[in-house]
Amino acid sequence: MKKILCLLSVSLLFLASCSSSSDSSSPDNPSSQNLLLKKIVEGDVLLGGNESNFTYNGNKLVENRHTADTDLFSDIYTYTGDVITKIEKFGVYNAGTPDETNDLLSTDEFQYNANNQLVQFKTTTPDSDVIMITTYTYNGNTVTFEQYKHYLTDAPVLLKSGTITVQNGEIVQLHMSTEFDTVNYNYTYDAKNSIFKNVVGYDKLLYATIIGKQGNLIMVDSIVGGSVHNFVNGEFQYTYNANNYPVTANQSMFGSVLHTFQFSYY
Repeated sequence: MKKILCLLSVSLLFLASCSSSSDSSSPDNPSSQNLLLKKIVEGDVLLGGNESNFTYNGNKLVENRHTADTDLFSDIYTYTGDVITKIEKFGVYNAGTPDETNDLLSTDEFQYNANNQLVQFKTTTPDSDVIMITTYTYNGNTVTFEQYKHYLTDAPVLLKSGTITVQNGEIVQLHMSTEFDTVNYNYTYDAKNSIFKNVVGYDKLLYATIIGKQGNLIMVDSIVGGSVHNFVNGEFQYTYNANNYPVTANQSMFGSVLHTFQFSYY
């Protein structure tokens, strides 16, 4: 997902609203409870608009085809059983023509323990001797992580470390230290449905997503939805369909809307 820069850090979605949108049976507002996210349309006063389109095999995510400015990208998901074990990220060129080509930009690989808990997140890049690896250790409701940059010839370099606190399956606190900074985030949730609630395996990747990109020293990723519900941190207001899934969201600061979201579902 595109990162949202806010006061030199990335805000976390979303702030719950008391309002609710009216129900309809249009493709953007299906009546089924077992909804799957189809599209996110983002607008930003500085960065312009972006769009993400999701496709599935059953409830398993197959592809996130998304734009960034005028560029097109494709994230391809691979499962082992019910967990996501690989995401291949491609740049797409000459899209929709006979000359369309996909160039591999990076590969994320995920390993799990016997309890299907994420224990390693590895990122590799073609033609690069650098490998980014984050490891996770579990102790009750606390997850400890360390992120290293590995070289073929030199010793690994520690980039990030910290703890993630979990309650009722949702992340409630992140403490993270880098070479330059230490950050603490507390998370609360609405009582509505996460936009990714019905996507198999997505909840297992929250620990990888919330600490930011591999190799990024200071930014925390923007999280659209938790395992079951939506984050309410930040100055966000959003509306829901009749099944309590978000359909719009506005991020505001000092009374001005800076970033907008529209969600549609299968």
